[in-house]
Amino acid sequence: MIQTLPLHPDRDLLAGELHARPALPLATPVTISRLAMLREAGADRGAAIRHLETLCRRYGVTPPAAGADFVMADFGRFTLRYERHTEFDGWTFLRPGPDAGAPDPFEDTAIEAVPTDWLAELPGRALVAAHIAVPRTAGEDEPPPPGCFVPDNLAGSSLSAGAATAWTDFRPGADGFTRILLQDHGMTAALAGRLAQAVWEVETYRLLALLALPQARACSAELARASAGLAALTARLPGLDKLDEERAALEELTDLATTIERLAAETADRFSGTRAYHALVGRRLQSLRETRLHGLPTLTEYLERRLDPAVATVEATGTRIANLSVRCGRAVDLLRARVAVAQEAQTQQLLGAMADTGRAQLRLQETVEGLSVAGISYYVLSLAGYALKPLPLGGFKADMLLAALVPVVAGLVWVRMRRNRRKAAP
Repeated sequence: MIQTLPLHPDRDLLAGELHARPALPLATPVTISRLAMLREAGADRGAAIRHLETLCRRYGVTPPAAGADFVMADFGRFTLRYERHTEFDGWTFLRPGPDAGAPDPFEDTAIEAVPTDWLAELPGRALVAAHIAVPRTAGEDEPPPPGCFVPDNLAGSSLSAGAATAWTDFRPGADGFTRILLQDHGMTAALAGRLAQAVWEVETYRLLALLALPQARACSAELARASAGLAALTARLPGLDKLDEERAALEELTDLATTIERLAAETADRFSGTRAYHALVGRRLQSLRETRLHGLPTLTEYLERRLDPAVATVEATGTRIANLSVRCGRAVDLLRARVAVAQEAQTQQLLGAMADTGRAQLRLQETVEGLSVAGISYYVLSLAGYALKPLPLGGFKADMLLAALVPVVAGLVWVRMRRNRRKAAP
């Protein structure tokens, strides 16, 4: 029936997104090693799958499909779960153990069964490395064996109405792996899978949320200088009374705005990632349904005290950049308005000077025009005198006739010059 309907091209992709990285049932006891390899900017997203193919060929396992985002494969000595995320690749290795009552549940970890030469070639850079031991215990809330964790840094809680107990100090051990002990007090395989996945995702996302902290600390000094510079420039604005001074201040403000926008562009993606990963940590902690153990902080309380201040630092830095950008933009707009007003006043002065010059030129032109009329009339009458003197004028003298022609010639010359000026005018 559905095949007869016009289907959206992304329907299958969107429907499968809910099942992209499912929580798989776990048979306890089990030991888990988790790696999250951060991909470099512009790195080939298919490199991880190709590297996984080499491991499959070594063990005679069917290789994954090209471009697969999720792979679950059994290699005999260990099981591998691969997940491709937006900016990292998750590698989770599982194998049976540890035995109940083992003095050190982290003595024989899952990653020890993985070929070291293959691990050394994993694409990306390791950000998260954690061991999760899930032993079965007869009693509830048994304290972890001595030496597993730093006592002063220990956090623990009862999970899912007492079905499990989680212990960790969130500290990398001698091998560089964080250790998490998840004691099974009668979990079903499905619940064990969900809790283990929630625990390793908390460990993964908390470190990803902290990726922006070094960046926030690194730009704090530059932000302090930019804030001080902006305050000093803003204080100088009322005292600027020359256009050159205002233009120089505008250039300084523009350089400052460029610095702030550069910081915003460099930090925007990482800071938004911190907000998203921090929200994911909170949701995964809620899914654990923690109950306090006597005298110990829960995982949620521990992370609230340690993780939240770091995330707040990142948030404050992002807010500071945004506020500085707005303040600098307002100062630039204000100074531009002042420069525009000053330029307009200067333009008005120039236009006034040009008008005065035009009027002076007009008066000069009129003066020159009058002199031109007199000069041209003089030459015309002189020529007329040379022409009239030889002629018999019947009792009239040539001088009398020339005197009578003076106003006529001057008038005709003046009229002619006026017409020529009107034709030349635009």
